[in-house]
Amino acid sequence: MTRLLAMIWPELRAPEADAAPFEPMLDRLDDLSPRIEAVDTGVALVDITGLGPLLGEERRIAARAVAQARGIAPLEVRCGVGENRWLAVLAARLARPGRPGAPAAFRDLRRDELARLPVDLLPADPATRQRFALFGLTGMGQLAALPRSAVGAQFGPAGERLQALARGHDPRPLVPRRRPERVVSRVPFEPPVEGVGATALALRRACAELCDVLRGRHLAPGRARLALLLEDAPRLQASLAFPAPVLEPDWIARLLIGRLEAAARNRRMEEEPRVVALLLALDRLSDPASRQLPAFEAQAGRWEELRWSLERLAARFGEGRLWRAELSRPTASLAEQRSRLVDIGP
Repeated sequence: MTRLLAMIWPELRAPEADAAPFEPMLDRLDDLSPRIEAVDTGVALVDITGLGPLLGEERRIAARAVAQARGIAPLEVRCGVGENRWLAVLAARLARPGRPGAPAAFRDLRRDELARLPVDLLPADPATRQRFALFGLTGMGQLAALPRSAVGAQFGPAGERLQALARGHDPRPLVPRRRPERVVSRVPFEPPVEGVGATALALRRACAELCDVLRGRHLAPGRARLALLLEDAPRLQASLAFPAPVLEPDWIARLLIGRLEAAARNRRMEEEPRVVALLLALDRLSDPASRQLPAFEAQAGRWEELRWSLERLAARFGEGRLWRAELSRPTASLAEQRSRLVDIGP
């Protein structure tokens, strides 16, 4: 029998919530089950069928999933288990923590428990809810007990689907997400090294190794992300998006180091940071041979290509060497006063 675990993070469901931790949490849950569906922001379904002999009862499996997700972000979560997606999600919606302030709540829902629940929990539109009230249908058990033909005559196909849910039937299969493919390298430093620049050689080596792996698979990255884990300070991070998939490890390393040094200056550290480890990830992988010819590319993307070229020039010749003319006073009487030079930054 299929068993699904639904997880709902109320904080991620808020209209103005920061949804950035959601994808990393789903990535972490891949260690529990390879079949995970992102139903919506802050709502996930995990197929836990057959995990009982390995991990124990379903409450323990849910606790393990909660622990893995909280390793990314310590958010409150509601967990529900059922034999289909409707029962699992409804169980999560009804789950309540056992004590105030508990980080997680758990509930298991069976089909025979639906009869005692109100029809307001069904995903019906306002007009259908109003018609349910006119017919005196307040509980799922009442709707489930009606003949299907009568429900179809009064409420149409939508009513028949709601009646199937009230009976605990949901034929919709779980649609596993496809995890964004990436390659990752971690380089520890023992003892820690002093300063961002001291990691340049290790970064170049890591870039070269990952690019060699991708070259053998006929892939190239569209983005590089670098993080330096510091001994007594928050990590330094930099991200570099490419205008087109590239396999140039030396330039990737140079530009990432430049961005990290700029981030360190902006943080105004009093002394050189001590770097404990380096984390490099290359993602947005694609086949470079399938790239569209430049003559047919949208002009909007050309600025990214120009920025990439200018950033490479700045890395080679140093900062403060590239300038552009900007028309600032077009009506000035003297020609040399009509424009000014502006530094081209990263």
